[in-house]
Amino acid sequence: MRRSLPLILLCLSLATAQAARADSDDQNRASEALERHEILPLAGILAKVKRTYGDNVVNIEYEERGTRRIYDFEIVGQSGQVIEIHVDAATGKIIQGDEDQD
Repeated sequence: MRRSLPLILLCLSLATAQAARADSDDQNRASEALERHEILPLAGILAKVKRTYGDNVVNIEYEERGTRRIYDFEIVGQSGQVIEIHVDAATGKIIQGDEDQD
């Protein structure tokens, strides 16, 4: 076990670094799209999501799916379930809402 511990720690640190880089890439792509006026500012969309679904937003991701730009919100609902909301970043329109069954 002692020999494998450094390897496990290395793997965990690499996974964490990969996730941080992915978040940074999302932020960079979103900033660039905002500068090109392809998407709306996140603050306004976040305010709309909070008014509709409550303040318990636990994660936000930005994705580009083909030509469509999407903000994915994860929200803890009143029942404790995680709700995933997809919002078109260009229009601010909620395009899909699913309760996560996991």
